[in-house]
Amino acid sequence: MVRPVTVHHPGLAVRTMHKKIPVRRSRLAGASVWSGRFSVPVLVLAALLHHAGVVTTPQLLIVLAMGFLLGAIALVAGALSLASLWRRGGTGWGRAVRGLVYGLIALTPVFAGLYGFLSYPLLADVSTDIEAPPALPPAGPDSPERAFVSGDLQQAAYPDIVSRRFRVTPSDLHSAARRVAEQSGWVITAELPPGMPDEPTRFQAEATSLLFAFRDDVSVRIRPDFVGARLDIRSASRFGEHDLGANARRIRGFFDDLDAVLIAAFGTVEALGDDEEAPELPLLDRTAPREEDDGPPPLPSTKPAGDADPIASGAGETAAQNGENGIAPLPDDISEIYQDDPTDPDQQ
Repeated sequence: MVRPVTVHHPGLAVRTMHKKIPVRRSRLAGASVWSGRFSVPVLVLAALLHHAGVVTTPQLLIVLAMGFLLGAIALVAGALSLASLWRRGGTGWGRAVRGLVYGLIALTPVFAGLYGFLSYPLLADVSTDIEAPPALPPAGPDSPERAFVSGDLQQAAYPDIVSRRFRVTPSDLHSAARRVAEQSGWVITAELPPGMPDEPTRFQAEATSLLFAFRDDVSVRIRPDFVGARLDIRSASRFGEHDLGANARRIRGFFDDLDAVLIAAFGTVEALGDDEEAPELPLLDRTAPREEDDGPPPLPSTKPAGDADPIASGAGETAAQNGENGIAPLPDDISEIYQDDPTDPDQQ
């Protein structure tokens, strides 16, 4: 800023001088905008690398901590800079505001995580059957089998997450559940496909979160029931002791999508909770005519023809492709049920 100053000297002419007043610049505004500019790309790069499998989850957490720290510096420095500029004046308003916005964007996952931490119970493993939950694969190569120890806490926090029974055969329910898993983007890692329509089935899958690609394990178990079939699902986080409600949301979403698939296949769905009294009704007939659709529905319980839906017929072909596709076999506690009994030489 330049301000004119008039100087008077005795015996001399009046002279006008210009005094330059320095303009105050906020250094905090510069620190805020530079920290914010680095924080967002660091977080985006970390998420992309974890999605691609380049970095492990512990390495991801280190990079995320660096990105969140830069975002916190941008947020605090921007707020302090705006307060200082308001009191003392100067330049740097635009940089302070940009740094503040960068910091808020970078710390949005932190705020969402804090909300989930305070809103949901300390759970990382959720199952519809808390007495005998479906088995899950180990969290790592050298990790022991995961035990389910949070039944009481889950029952108090999520009373709606229970086993469900359907008036369909286990084979039809398996096809519907597998379709839902594929539509949700889960990767099937092991499967016990149905051999006969009334045999128990099971499959395991890997679910990946959208933002930072955290991988969780899911196990779906279907057993014959006097109503038709009973389905249990278990979802557990591989890392951490608090899932921020993710596993419960996944199970609820799975049941909602399963209802939609069964309605599309059978025209109706009558799911019963594990503690509900079941009426004496026949199984739903997938070939029964419906008002809105007289054609045959999807999800056949027997092997379809060659031009049938490949998704619906994939369950029956999975057992033969396990070795080729690298799908891990199921544990012995369920696989041994279907081993052939030794042949008696006297009966030959």
